[in-house]
Amino acid sequence: MNTGKNGIGDLYHQQTKYRRNAMPGGGLDWANQPAPYKEYPSSLRRFPVQSPDLTGGKSIWEAIARRRSIREFSPQPVTFAELSQLIWATQGTPSRSFGFAFRTVPSAGALYPIETYIVANRVEAIPPGLYHYYVEGAQLVLLKEGQLGSNLSRAGLEQELLEKAACVFVWTAIIQRSRWKYRDRAFRYIYMDAGHIGQNLYLAATAMGLGCCTVGAFYDEEVDRVIGIDGMEEVSVYLGAVGKIGK
Repeated sequence: MNTGKNGIGDLYHQQTKYRRNAMPGGGLDWANQPAPYKEYPSSLRRFPVQSPDLTGGKSIWEAIARRRSIREFSPQPVTFAELSQLIWATQGTPSRSFGFAFRTVPSAGALYPIETYIVANRVEAIPPGLYHYYVEGAQLVLLKEGQLGSNLSRAGLEQELLEKAACVFVWTAIIQRSRWKYRDRAFRYIYMDAGHIGQNLYLAATAMGLGCCTVGAFYDEEVDRVIGIDGMEEVSVYLGAVGKIGK
């Protein structure tokens, strides 16, 4: 019986194990460390995100207890303040130390390979379209204006929630940011990083009374095309739909 133990996933796991007395050697090439932030031209329209409200909402314990994947959304928009709060929960920088801008989520080596794009279907105060979150400037950069929810839904195996949600977080990874230090094991850490971010989105949305559902099933190259990345150096890894809870 074929147990599937010779699949590419199994081979990757076996070949990227750390073993005592067999750790990879060599130092880091500091001169060629990838840029920590992805930047788009300054000419593009930008929307500074609002400062987070660190009071109110459900307690962390209640949010954990109530967290569920919500797939039914109402047609109501979310506010820009609500979107800003979710962005801060997943990619905010509450502290800086030793030259690092530490974020609200952990990342292997503080390298932060994950980039955040947002498909805004219904968000008050900003036009519908595709945005990139510029972490260093705490700004949403408008990349493409228009309704893209149906495009994302088709790319997401026809899952309607991606069109009906008020907004969808699209998380990508710039592979070399992590591979620069961790080599082939970097992919393990990239998906761990994405998981941390996804859970923060769930808990933040729950605390705010919003619905959330993360999505890992999608046509990779189609999602890449929707957000305009090459699918090689930067790849789509995870989606998170958020909106007002429907009936």
